[in-house]
Amino acid sequence: MKKIVAMVLAGGAFSALGIIAGRRAKAAIPFGGIYRIIDFVLSNLTNSNIEHVGILAQYRPGSLIDHIGSGASWDLFGRTRAVKILPPYKGEDDSDWYKGTADAVYQNLNFIRDRNPSEVMVLAGENIYTMNYQELIRFHREKKADCTLVCNPLPTADPHRFGVMTLEDDGRVKSYHEKPKTILGDYYSAGIYIFRTEYLIERLTADAMNPESRHNIADNITLDMLQRGDRFYGYVFNDYWAYCGTLEEYWKANMDLLDESSKLDLWTWMVRTNLDDRNIGGHQPAVMRPGSHVVQSLISSGCRISGTVENSILSPGVIVEPGAMIRDSIVMHETVIQKDAVLDRVIADKDVVIGEGSRIGIGDMSIVNTTFPKFVKTGLTLLGKDAHVGRNVSLGRNVLIYPGSSVPDNAEIESGDTIT
Repeated sequence: MKKIVAMVLAGGAFSALGIIAGRRAKAAIPFGGIYRIIDFVLSNLTNSNIEHVGILAQYRPGSLIDHIGSGASWDLFGRTRAVKILPPYKGEDDSDWYKGTADAVYQNLNFIRDRNPSEVMVLAGENIYTMNYQELIRFHREKKADCTLVCNPLPTADPHRFGVMTLEDDGRVKSYHEKPKTILGDYYSAGIYIFRTEYLIERLTADAMNPESRHNIADNITLDMLQRGDRFYGYVFNDYWAYCGTLEEYWKANMDLLDESSKLDLWTWMVRTNLDDRNIGGHQPAVMRPGSHVVQSLISSGCRISGTVENSILSPGVIVEPGAMIRDSIVMHETVIQKDAVLDRVIADKDVVIGEGSRIGIGDMSIVNTTFPKFVKTGLTLLGKDAHVGRNVSLGRNVLIYPGSSVPDNAEIESGDTIT
């Protein structure tokens, strides 16, 4: 059987996701109660019987390393299966940081060569989707392609953020423009590539020698393939695919879990996670106390609900005291919502405390955050990890509370403010 090696790009820092990405790589951000974003690509690899995985980590990889552990949670552990974290390393001729996605793979060519695969997959580790990669591999081999890129049909929100492409009738890529100002194409890149191994090594080596290159696969390798006339194909993916590039997109993808029509189904997708991470698997079942009210929500194990939860996602160990109300929100592990507090369109990171009688997420949604006006502008209020909000506090919309920060009792924080 031909061997496949997968290289997962999981090292990015994304300011658009604000403080929830401030202490961790984007791929390590919690999702859907007990999962993390990287669980989706790892589960896809496992479910597609791809057994050799390298994870290219760079930005604050500690949380990611702890979560992946030995890889046993995804059955990527044993004599013939393995997952390995591949951070940048120092050497006489190597930089301390990856210069780009192409350079990240280039610096780890020994990982690929040691496993002698017939093909190499390069995948973004930061999207929400399910895919049987074996179907992609069959397409790639049938076309005798040098490279195949998975693409999604247009339209999509803000397509100028992606590579936009057109295809010939047989699937060969006719045109490709990375992050174009003018959208001329039918598809956009999903950030999932498969390369013939010898071809990938050749192109990465040439790119590394080019002083004018940005050393990115999308910016340089992809465009070079087209110019050379290489066998470059597009594989059209027509199912659910969510890009968590902004706070609103991250929030919306989580909310899709509560919408039966969205096609985002963690159970049928067979998504795995590390249940030893924060002892997720050791929690008792959630408890709904007398007087509690839960509507269209995902409540994880270990939660104790005495108030009201509507259209929200709660990670393990969240406490909702009597009279408290959570609406259209994402509340992460071990956060405490004290008596009579109200949350509306809030993303609360782990170990947050909301004081009694506080109101979080009120006021004018159109007032953008003054510090990050491009990124915090849709009415979501963010509470960083270990933040503490006192009693009877009023917090507006598009507000950021930085990790570890405190808001004193009776404070009134206007919409668009930032607390550091």
